[in-house]
Amino acid sequence: MKSLPAVNSAWLALFCFGLSHGQETLGSLQREMDRVERETEREKELHKSERLRAVEFEKRKSEKILALKEQFRIAEGRMDSLRRQSENERKRKAGNKGQVAMFLGKQKEFRISVGKEIDAMAAWMERDFPFQKEKRISDWGDLAKANQEAALPVEEILARLFSLTQASTDFAQNTEAYPGTYTATDGGQFEGNYVRLGAIALVFTSADGSCIAYLAKTDSAYVWRDKDLAMGTRNGILTALQVAQGKIAPQLVSLPIEPPRLKETSP
Repeated sequence: MKSLPAVNSAWLALFCFGLSHGQETLGSLQREMDRVERETEREKELHKSERLRAVEFEKRKSEKILALKEQFRIAEGRMDSLRRQSENERKRKAGNKGQVAMFLGKQKEFRISVGKEIDAMAAWMERDFPFQKEKRISDWGDLAKANQEAALPVEEILARLFSLTQASTDFAQNTEAYPGTYTATDGGQFEGNYVRLGAIALVFTSADGSCIAYLAKTDSAYVWRDKDLAMGTRNGILTALQVAQGKIAPQLVSLPIEPPRLKETSP
């Protein structure tokens, strides 16, 4: 009977040990549950953040898609505008090509017409008053070549044509006296002075007065007359020279001008 308390003590100790162990197990379980709950809450927060990021992403994606669609719409409008401009430019160039072709054709026709006028002037120059004749004929020849080869614009060709024509008429309206050498019809040479009255008369008087001549226009060309001149003709030429040189006062002078011969016509 004395051993009973010892047994009870053993059971009590075992009970206390079990109770303590159970409490420790419950504490571990509680801690594990708390950890799991915290992990769960963290996962929930992460999931919530991911959903918020997903929503924000979808929102930004939609905004970017809308912006891209708007840019595409604007670009498409610009492309349509550029296509219309390109088509209008193509039509304009096609029209310009037609106008250029027409202009070049008219320009070619105009060059041909101007060339005929130049040739006619050059041919007339061959029969014109022999004042600087070689130079004037050369100028017209150079102009004809430039026009034929299209070396100068049509405007420049036309301007030079008017200039040469004006030069041909200017000398016909002035008078001059200048020294020079005259070759007589018999081959003799004399030093003296020339007097030109426009494109009407050209006369020569030698320094000693022994040779007096004038330029006469015949049916085919200009020729010099220095033989068997009438006294009135000689005096008129001498007086014209003195007037031109300022030795005597201006006065009316009779100069020799041969009238053209009338061509006979059949009845």
